[in-house]
Amino acid sequence: MNEPQSEFSRREFTKKTLLAGSALSLAAVHSASGQATKTKRIRVGVIGCGSVARVYFPHLLACPFAEVVSACDIIPKRAKQRAEQFKIPNQYPHIDKMLAGAGFDLFVNLTDMQEHERLNRQAIEAGKHIWSEKPIANSLAAGQELLELAKQKGVRVWGAPTVVNSPQFEFMAKTLAEKKLGLVAGAHASYGWSGPRWSEFFYAKGGGSMPDLGVYNLTSLTGLLGPAKSVVAMTNVARPYREITGKGKIRVVAEDNAMVLLEHAGGQLSHMQCGFNYFTDHKHDDVRLSLQTINIT
Repeated sequence: MNEPQSEFSRREFTKKTLLAGSALSLAAVHSASGQATKTKRIRVGVIGCGSVARVYFPHLLACPFAEVVSACDIIPKRAKQRAEQFKIPNQYPHIDKMLAGAGFDLFVNLTDMQEHERLNRQAIEAGKHIWSEKPIANSLAAGQELLELAKQKGVRVWGAPTVVNSPQFEFMAKTLAEKKLGLVAGAHASYGWSGPRWSEFFYAKGGGSMPDLGVYNLTSLTGLLGPAKSVVAMTNVARPYREITGKGKIRVVAEDNAMVLLEHAGGQLSHMQCGFNYFTDHKHDDVRLSLQTINIT
């Protein structure tokens, strides 16, 4: 089964799935706190006002469960710009000031992926529910520690990606459940493009194409076929240097090329590949034309 690529971009996919994931987490915060959705909205504080925030703010502001009260960024002019653009009443240059400032319930983390673990831990310690862009932590052990800490503090943690909430995933899952394909033996997923040029954190330690791109496919494959009971993977750096806007040439440390082979609990095999070295049929350097496929056989 080939998922169509035309007229469908990574940014559009994010828009389609983000609102569903945000709504689910906000509704769950209401449930956890005993708040009535008709009388009180969840107060949201957003940290990280860069490119991803352009997608998040409109959806959060449109969500009937949410009230965005704060915007925070270590580059103060970005927090100011987003606050003015989306009419957010409070803006902060640092997480410490944000946590000590206007009260809020849900901490939405849109910062560089290397910072997620530290900031999520600090917010949980302060008693905030967490919605984090991927990954929620920089290692499995650290992620488990955050979940345990959240239990101790009586708060909840959610994390991107929200692909299992998408209409595309629903269609594929229903097709498999109805056995319209018969015996499913294997699957392949691919996601890549020529790589970001707007920030160097994608290529620094703790970055890479796996946590940026591959997580979408791994979440989809395990969601459709069940958990993996064995995994074989290889990663490397295909292009050792990259040009970053405003920074010039930088050395690539994190992998930009990855392949993963999984054996699922039901006996199926799947393969995932991702990277920042892909060429598409048209403008290969355009994120809107990135290669995204899921094939099930």
